[in-house]
Formats: sequence, structure tokens, C-alpha cells
Amino acid sequence: MQSRLINVFVVSALAVLAAGCVTDQKAAQAQLEQQSVLGLNWVQQSGEYEALAYQAFNTARRAFDTAKVEDGRKKAVIVDLDETMIDNSAYAAWRVENGVPYTKPTWARWMAARQATTIAGAVSFARYVNSHGGRMFYISNRDDTSYAATVENLQKLGFPGVSRETVLLRTTQSNKQPRFDWVKSKGYDVVVYAGDNLNDFGTEYYGKNNSERRLLVAAQQNKFGSKFIMLPNPNYGDWISGMATEYYKQTPARQLEINRENLEVWKG
Repeated sequence: MQSRLINVFVVSALAVLAAGCVTDQKAAQAQLEQQSVLGLNWVQQSGEYEALAYQAFNTARRAFDTAKVEDGRKKAVIVDLDETMIDNSAYAAWRVENGVPYTKPTWARWMAARQATTIAGAVSFARYVNSHGGRMFYISNRDDTSYAATVENLQKLGFPGVSRETVLLRTTQSNKQPRFDWVKSKGYDVVVYAGDNLNDFGTEYYGKNNSERRLLVAAQQNKFGSKFIMLPNPNYGDWISGMATEYYKQTPARQLEINRENLEVWKG
């Protein structure tokens, strides 16, 4: 009888500890989501964010106009979708309100709702390219199963030339380089790339930590504003996973620690 009581006590104690750990991780996850609040406020509320978006697309238009292509080739522009041409900040704000992380099922629900809005200047830029001798290609790492919902959302927002040939979503890999190469194989010179993530500009940025990514940016500095157009995104991207090896495999509590450890703090 005493042995049985001890076993019951141990099992109960372990259950309490496990429940405490789950609660702690949920609290850490909620805190992690809360770190996005000011970034989301900035994206949704500030004139500065819209100014940067207009600036990016004005620059992209000038780069498109002045670009030269080889005889017989056609001008193409490749753009990312999420946080480059369309705004998903309402989904991120929903995560903050509910204290939950990104998951494939909730992201699929958001895409199916077709409620993404436009980034300032994006539709006008796309229409300009397609009406001035170029062709827009929308290359995104949205899963290809979301193709119908994505296209309907883009069409509702007024994006031109949206079709199976021009909307290239992820099938087998997130590296976009094979899709870039496919566009070039169709007789196009890609004169402008636009994105919110360095991975939107080429394979060399994939899998690199932030120090390596900054070195690559410095080496390619002349391309930014002339061929590579960067849109601001303070809320997510490979810059986050670039802070630590296997960042997203860490617990929420450890991710919070990593975020703080990467701050460069004044020692005054």
C-alpha cells in the first residue's frame, strides 16, 4: 500500500511539473508574439512605412525604365508576394491577440480567407511594368496548394497578368532560384527583383547566418536600388533564423533569450 501511494504521488508530481512546463512555454510563446506589436503598429499605422513602400516602387520603376536587355530578349520583373506586394499583417496581429505562433493550418486559413491587402504602390508598379513592354512574375513561397486562393486575392486587389505562367508558388523547395531560372529560359531578362527577404534575390543568401548575409549585402551593394528592391519587414524573415543555428527548433523561452542576446547594448 505504501509503495502504491508513493507511485501515485510521483505520477501526480510529474503531471503537475509537466503542466507547469506547458504553461510556461505558452506564456513564453505569448511573450514572443508580443515582441511583434510595435513592428505591426509601424506597418499598419505609420506614414513612414508607406513612404518607404512608395520609395521602393518608384525606384523599381526607374530601374525598369533604364534597364537594357539583349536583342531578342524581353524585360521581366520578379517580385515576391507576402510583405512585398501584399500585406498579411492582420494575420500576424491575430497571432499576437491569441498568443500563438505561426502554424501551417492557421496560415492556410488566412490564405483561404483571401483578405490580404496591397502594399502601397505595388499594384500601380505591376500595371506599369505590364503596360510598358515588360512582364510581371509573382514568385512566392506560398504552398502551391494555395494557388486558387492566392490568384483570386491578387485579382481582387487589381494585380495584372495573373496566371499559371506568372504566379509561381512553392512545390518541392523554398529556394526560388530554379523558378528564377525558368523565367530566364523563356526568353526574359530579369531587370528588377523586389522582395522583403534577401532570399528573394538569389540562392547565395539561403542558409546563411546574419553575419554572412551582411557580408553578401556589402559585396552586392551596387545592386540595391538598381536591380534589387528591398521592402521593409520588421516582423519576420530569414534574418530571425539567422540569429542562431536552428532558431526555430528552440523553445519559445530560448528564442526569447536569443533575441535579447543578439542586441548590441550600450555599455555606458
